[in-house]
Amino acid sequence: MREQGLALVCALALFTGCGSAPETDGVLAQVDGRIEKLSEREAAALCGDGRFCEPNYVYSANFGRRRREPAPAPVPAPVPTATPTSAPRPTATPAPTSTAAPNLEREYAKQRMRVEEAWRLTTGSREIVVAVIDTGIDVTHPDLRENIWSNAAELKGVPGVDDDGNGYIDDVYGYDFHNERGNGLDDNRHGTHVAGIIGAALNGFGTAGVSSQVRLMPLKFLSATGSGDARNAIRAIDYAVANGARVISNSWGGGGRSELLEAAIARATARGIAVVAAAGNERNDNDSIPTYPAGYPGVISVASSNFDEYLSGFSNYGRGSVLLAAPGEEIWSTLPRGDYGMLSGTSMAAPQVSGALALALSLGRGIGAERLKGLLCETSSRILLSWVSCGRLDVAEFIRRVNQGG
Repeated sequence: MREQGLALVCALALFTGCGSAPETDGVLAQVDGRIEKLSEREAAALCGDGRFCEPNYVYSANFGRRRREPAPAPVPAPVPTATPTSAPRPTATPAPTSTAAPNLEREYAKQRMRVEEAWRLTTGSREIVVAVIDTGIDVTHPDLRENIWSNAAELKGVPGVDDDGNGYIDDVYGYDFHNERGNGLDDNRHGTHVAGIIGAALNGFGTAGVSSQVRLMPLKFLSATGSGDARNAIRAIDYAVANGARVISNSWGGGGRSELLEAAIARATARGIAVVAAAGNERNDNDSIPTYPAGYPGVISVASSNFDEYLSGFSNYGRGSVLLAAPGEEIWSTLPRGDYGMLSGTSMAAPQVSGALALALSLGRGIGAERLKGLLCETSSRILLSWVSCGRLDVAEFIRRVNQGG
């Protein structure tokens, strides 16, 4: 970690109002091996005695937009039953899902990435867990309910009891770190849309994720309005690591550089977990002005491409810092309450890569996360090279190479 004196100056600066620092919510400190959020008074007392402190940065699902979109009206989070099988039917007429001829207007992303060719080798595996760190997931959605991860100990346990002793009560379907309660349920829409891009089931209606057989772990740290802090992001990452995630998908960012968050990501990558993050949405050169978490070492940073195979007008880029692009503009996916719709952003591009990694891991070829990252680069379509390091994601070629042993 950087020199503690600098961190202390940064941490206390938020109380003086100096500079144009990113938004923060208090101060983080390591106290007895735990990361704690401190008040102004606590920070003044504790951050001067040799303890590492830093600002508790605030991150957002719609990060980096020059003209910020209005936050969606909060939607009631679904109430799961013992198993997420009693979902309502879709409220919108869904587009039929076909492995032969997907709707071009709504599903162009799969054509560009040649996903259906990849499905000839694998459609995924229920053994692979992808943690979706976001606003939560509608676990009752008819296109998602089959693929929701569950905590067996809590599923069979006693309500109100921490049956598995992991410090989280009733975390049957992940956890809501923002509201401190079991189950990472979506009261926004962003996380459900991201989850569908990764792993909506191939069930004949609606849509299908890149990996249509997978386990999606709902980890909510962003609020109903789409914002959350570094402390809860760190807790979500550590939960994903402890509970068997093979991929961690992050479609959020915008805060400052947090050494504590960077350390959490390093713990994940050290365990061989692939960490994917959206590059951001302000047409910014991330080589010059990094955004986080996309800018941390080991993270697979993803820009957005569009129908015409250009870089999306909103997308951040970086020939050194952004590994590749993937379709992220006008992407059709799942929304809460059994609905569907289009959203745009690097938030929609990153889960395309997360889904591709889940597909690759389902083949069980013993290829490590670092080599998979290298294969993502080597197999990308060689376009957009003025903007990103490797090109645009080609799922078919990626899976073909993985199937051959890399």
